[in-house]
Amino acid sequence: MAVAARDFMHHIDDFFNYRKTIYEISDQTLKSNRVDLSLFQNFVQTKNVKTIDGPSVMGFQYYLKQERTNCGASINRKLFTLRSYGNFLKLKNIPSAENLPFYDVLKIRQGYRQRPHALVPEKIKILFESIDTGTVLGIRDYAVYALMYQTGLRVGEVHALNLNSLDFKNHKITVIGKGKKPRTLHMNKELEEILTQYLAVRPYFCRSWENDALFLSKRGIAWPSEQWRITSKR
Repeated sequence: MAVAARDFMHHIDDFFNYRKTIYEISDQTLKSNRVDLSLFQNFVQTKNVKTIDGPSVMGFQYYLKQERTNCGASINRKLFTLRSYGNFLKLKNIPSAENLPFYDVLKIRQGYRQRPHALVPEKIKILFESIDTGTVLGIRDYAVYALMYQTGLRVGEVHALNLNSLDFKNHKITVIGKGKKPRTLHMNKELEEILTQYLAVRPYFCRSWENDALFLSKRGIAWPSEQWRITSKR
């Protein structure tokens, strides 16, 4: 017996509270999960789906592929969210939750529609040469991109760094990645020198003593990650 569509979405708030409290899932991941579940809920309501069974899940896949033109990776992510939610319903002993078909759906073996483009060495050189290291902001920008280039850190990971993340004595950087999981990276001598130069001018940023964020904006707050992306495009 399948779960009735009208009952399926009644436990969403409990689901997110459970994931945030027990597993300490990041707010960004929870936000993405909520979008996925809302999309499925809208599909169920729009298509007048009565029960959450195999045909309804297949219909959702067709909807994502044909009407929303989602790539395989995007569809997989949404089905993974539904699978996690279905597993939560089983843990709560919701009637017929064990019959939810999400685990029966095969993962789509398809890459992203557009693969990321890596910068060639010539363009990397142009990027760094375009930064005015004669200014405080330029020294900061140079340190940010050098750190990302040499360590492969994501924008969000660099944005989350604070002063205590750097351990010059042991040549290490502590990074908090996805799922708030810490990992340690090695700092080579060149990167240490670049970061040391930045730290020497960091006190010139407004109210720098009030904020532990490693990279600051003009206003003395953590440099917004969105601004980094804008700067990079320029």
